[in-house]
Amino acid sequence: MSVYEEFAFFYTIGTYTQYSQKMAEILPHVLEKYQVKPETVLDLACGEGSFAILMSEEGYQVTGADQSESMLRIARERAEEEQVQVEFLNVDMRSLTFNEQFDLITCWFDSLNYLLEFHELEQAFLGVSRALKDGGLFIFDVNTIYGLAVIWQRQSVYIEQDTPDVFVVHRPSYNFENNLATMRITGFMRDQEGWFRMDEVHNERGYSLEEIQAALKKADLEELACWGSISEMDQPNPNSGRVWFIAKKRE
Repeated sequence: MSVYEEFAFFYTIGTYTQYSQKMAEILPHVLEKYQVKPETVLDLACGEGSFAILMSEEGYQVTGADQSESMLRIARERAEEEQVQVEFLNVDMRSLTFNEQFDLITCWFDSLNYLLEFHELEQAFLGVSRALKDGGLFIFDVNTIYGLAVIWQRQSVYIEQDTPDVFVVHRPSYNFENNLATMRITGFMRDQEGWFRMDEVHNERGYSLEEIQAALKKADLEELACWGSISEMDQPNPNSGRVWFIAKKRE
């Protein structure tokens, strides 16, 4: 899982962060639906901190956790610039050590797909369950198998960013035997000395809804909803590329 190191700088200045901003806008409607008013929030795989910082600005007590030191370094710098208080920690979501500390845990932008073995997904959910207070919510999204195997593969090569100073190309592939998607990312960034090249390989595992539901149940997390669109709050369909789950720690 040693990704988002050199890519962290490309990620921060690209369009990737728009997803976190969208989730921050939608989250209040989700919380209102379930009539919860959390005070403490843990944002798993927080990346460069966009979502965590926005939550802090809304008055939540926020902790951001990520495995990438490069991402966390950017997140801390951004929080300082925005003059908000967020605790950013270098944490592997497969081995969370928090105990009943949070009212809400989020994990966005298919971060859980980076767990390539089912037992790793189970470990992450068990850690989330321990970290949640009784009645706390866990809200997350995942890329579906259809999303990774079909939607990702519609273009064998595509340009993700193209500006005078940044150029990024994505090259996806899929292993049907293992439900494993691979995204090869090559980027070029201009600095004062010339052009810098970055190459990273990102792997994501596709899980069926039944596998995710089984892992939630094992962690004593009650599924409240599974949506094909978090904004519409509607049911997923066979062509849904991404799904959102709302789960609650049993009281």
